[in-house]
Amino acid sequence: MSDFRYVRQLHAHQTGMVFKFIKKDNVFIHTMIEGDLLYHLGFTPEDIIGKTLHDFAPEEYANRKLQYYLEAWEGNIVQYESEVNGNYYVATLRPVFKNDEVVEVVCSCINLTNQLKKSLSTEDYQNQTLSKEITENILYDALHRTTHMIDKSMNQSNIPVKRNLTIKNNCYIIFVPLTEIIFIERLNRKSVIHTINKQYETYESLFDLSQQLDKNFCRCHKSHIVNVDYLEIIEQIGQKYIGHFKDYEKTVKISGNMLLELKKYKSY
Repeated sequence: MSDFRYVRQLHAHQTGMVFKFIKKDNVFIHTMIEGDLLYHLGFTPEDIIGKTLHDFAPEEYANRKLQYYLEAWEGNIVQYESEVNGNYYVATLRPVFKNDEVVEVVCSCINLTNQLKKSLSTEDYQNQTLSKEITENILYDALHRTTHMIDKSMNQSNIPVKRNLTIKNNCYIIFVPLTEIIFIERLNRKSVIHTINKQYETYESLFDLSQQLDKNFCRCHKSHIVNVDYLEIIEQIGQKYIGHFKDYEKTVKISGNMLLELKKYKSY
């Protein structure tokens, strides 16, 4: 659930495939890719790095994936299912922010081919598409394994566990216990930290603050970071989703693409 700056510590052969892309001259350019799944799909790093989707993928497939890329570049976490050359996988696109602007997107892919073969009959596996046959439990398991590997990488990285969020406010340096933070929002060019007892304001960006947070925090929207432990209810209002907290009247915005991951976290 924490920021994806630990991606380089993941074992790509376990996650299936990891890649990154940036936006340059209004097109998306892939800057890194690795993992066993890449070769199962019939590609090599040289086929992908430095190129756009339309440089290596069929037009229909490239156009479909381009919509996911666009949504991720708008600051949303995007999850989608795909099939290439008989290989089925679930992918999660995570935007990386700097000064509240998306500067790159990191994608983690889990290969579900073997799981589908076990859960479906041979005939169903050959004749049905992933979107029709894949079960929610398989998706949840894939996301759980990704989260587990991120947490394991963090624990093995010798990075000290953060206990406080350190913020600057005028001439003060304030230490806010992470366990007391309910959520953080970007409001009028300031970041507002909502805690159990009071609120703190700082001009530091959400991206900079996120570097100090632990795995209990999730950037559920481009303007909100939530402590998932405090989240009690997600309400759908039309096409929008609102997060509610117990004994705290203020709410947060939640991207629809975050529902699966939040539900998975709250289920454990």
